[in-house]
Amino acid sequence: MPTMTELEKLVVPQTKRPDFDAFWAETIRRCETIPLNVKGDTKTEVRDLTFEGLDGTPIHAWLLLPPEAKERKVPVLIHCHGANRSRGKPENFSAWLAAGCAVISPDFRLQGGTTGSNTQFDGDGKSGWWTPNLNDLMNSYLFCVWTDFLRAVRLARETPEIDSKRIAVSGHSQGGGLALGLAALDRSVALCMADVPSSCWMEQRIATRSGGGAGIADYLLAFPERAETVRRNISYFDNINLAPQITCPVLVSIGMQDTVSPPECTFAAYNKIRSPKEIVVYPQAGHEGGGKIHLERKLAFLTANGHG
Repeated sequence: MPTMTELEKLVVPQTKRPDFDAFWAETIRRCETIPLNVKGDTKTEVRDLTFEGLDGTPIHAWLLLPPEAKERKVPVLIHCHGANRSRGKPENFSAWLAAGCAVISPDFRLQGGTTGSNTQFDGDGKSGWWTPNLNDLMNSYLFCVWTDFLRAVRLARETPEIDSKRIAVSGHSQGGGLALGLAALDRSVALCMADVPSSCWMEQRIATRSGGGAGIADYLLAFPERAETVRRNISYFDNINLAPQITCPVLVSIGMQDTVSPPECTFAAYNKIRSPKEIVVYPQAGHEGGGKIHLERKLAFLTANGHG
């Protein structure tokens, strides 16, 4: 296991392709121009909504408002859940609401919630959610869910009760990696909290077969002729390539015993963040990270940065 000194000094070369910036610029343009077509109750404090992904898939999401929203615009937390979970239930977010923060919590497609997909994928997620349609970038599972959540950020900006200058993103594992990506890709994200994040130094994840990297390694064994295309497509979603674009304050947490999102992979991306940042290390924790203790740390970080 690398020492903390080694992790703090770790420098990993980026894997960006020449069209990386152009790809994301066009993707963001589409996310901003294609109508969201929000449906559901837009008048209550607990809103069960859908908005459309780029392919027209209805993405189920909670939009929860604290009592303060009756009097003024409020900050919002966009929650990115972990693999095979769901948008949760409204009561799961009571701590954020008590802090005066609204919550938007969308489903990831085809995982533990009620959201399906208009885009058809090869595979069923049993080997991980990185591999479906991985050979076809614009129809890959990764492209679909990352753009779904970019549109959730747009939903936050367009909700009248929400202060569009105080948008925070937060997530664990799968969701933590996406939270970092959202902070890099959308300048309206003003705060980022990423716990044991995935989507960091994916070449190392594949080589060591850690977490979702094992599924990609198996995919490459089955389809060796696709290796160059697959590695290229993964590079657009690897936070070692996105992290330098983050401009907002960032709070990251890791478990030093984590074999799913290994500490060295997280540090490979974290060390490239140039904005104000803090990393909390839990020496004895694995992929569960800091749990309830870290929730208190996140609430304090939210308040300290004017989002509570």
